[in-house]
Amino acid sequence: MSVKPETTFWKSLKTLLEGGEYIVSRLESYVTPGFPDCLIYNKVTGFFTVELKIAQTNNRINLSPFQIAWNMRHAIIGAQSYILVSLAQRGEVKLFHGCKTKDLGQMTLDQVPGLYEGRLEDLDLCQVVSNSQTPHT
Repeated sequence: MSVKPETTFWKSLKTLLEGGEYIVSRLESYVTPGFPDCLIYNKVTGFFTVELKIAQTNNRINLSPFQIAWNMRHAIIGAQSYILVSLAQRGEVKLFHGCKTKDLGQMTLDQVPGLYEGRLEDLDLCQVVSNSQTPHT
C-alpha cells in the first residue's frame, strides 16, 4: 500500500519541527469539519494551526468549503491560521495566511501572495508566525 503524498509531507514537517522548539500534533477531526491538520505550539508564538496541502499539476489546491470557512473565520479575527502547500515539482513549499483560503480555492498558487516560498528545510515558522498579521483581504 502506497503512502499518500500528504502523509509524507506531514512526516517531513514533523521531523523538521520536532528537532527544535515546537510541539507538533496531527489532528484528524470528524467532529469539526474543516479543522486544520496540525496544531503547533512554540513558546514564542503560542499555538497556531496549519492545513497541509499538495499542489496539483494545475498549480491549484483542493480546499473544502468547510476548510475555507474554518480558516477564514479564525484568521479574520486574528487567530494564527496557515496553509502550507507542498510544491513537489519545485522541491519547495509555499506558506499562506489562513485568510487567503478563499482566494486559494479560486486561483492558482502563483496568483495568491504567500508569506514564504522556498525549501521546507529553510522555513522558520517561528519567525514567520511572529511577524505575520492578518493581511487585508
